[in-house]
Amino acid sequence: MEKLRIVLCDTNRQEREGHGKICRAICERNNIPAEFKLYSNGRDLLFDMGDEEFAAWVSLLIIDPDNGLDSVASAIRKKGYDGMILYLSHSDSPELYRQAFDVGAYNFVQKGTGAQILSRFGSVFESAIKAARHIDRQYLAVSYAGEFRRIEVKNILYFESAADHMVNVVYRGGSFKFLSTIQSLEERFGERGFLRVHRSYLVSGDTIHRVDPDGVTLNNGHRISVSRNRYHDLKKAMLSWQS
Repeated sequence: MEKLRIVLCDTNRQEREGHGKICRAICERNNIPAEFKLYSNGRDLLFDMGDEEFAAWVSLLIIDPDNGLDSVASAIRKKGYDGMILYLSHSDSPELYRQAFDVGAYNFVQKGTGAQILSRFGSVFESAIKAARHIDRQYLAVSYAGEFRRIEVKNILYFESAADHMVNVVYRGGSFKFLSTIQSLEERFGERGFLRVHRSYLVSGDTIHRVDPDGVTLNNGHRISVSRNRYHDLKKAMLSWQS
């Protein structure tokens, strides 16, 4: 399972750290590996989100729009961030709700110390992290040994297992090796039209030209092996897409 990267921005230190603690506990309880970064101001957050590599890795941004942070989420969207945003605030201002809608926020949760309010936050956050794992982001961000690639998902042809827990992603224009597994990528992209044709290959269905018992032929003429036990399911999937 790939690690979620969660950012929390709140000017109130006590609330920032308190909600961060709750989020970490929920991730641990659900066995979801996660990395957290907490910000006390919008300036530092905007600076880091201006880095394509950092922004592409962020799975979920939790932000309190109070205390001068009301324009931060909009600015981050304009920078190209296509991940999830969750608003968290004491305010019930209709203007902030409108802003949350405008930036496509996943939800707007009220702050508070009461059991019911904290339970509501926990429930929404748990739902958000599960959704974040399956969100249809436009780009795949991968890095290894100091190199970084931001690849449009629509341009990916296939993923191929390599040695030492590496995966090679082949896309229109090149290829790149990074640390991952075919299994975790199948969990992430299986609902986006990628098909496991072999224990070592995950292929974009849009790139498949022909399927036969010996392999699949891609639109560019490249051949990839098909596992015998996956052939019938693959054939069925292709026929269902064509009908």
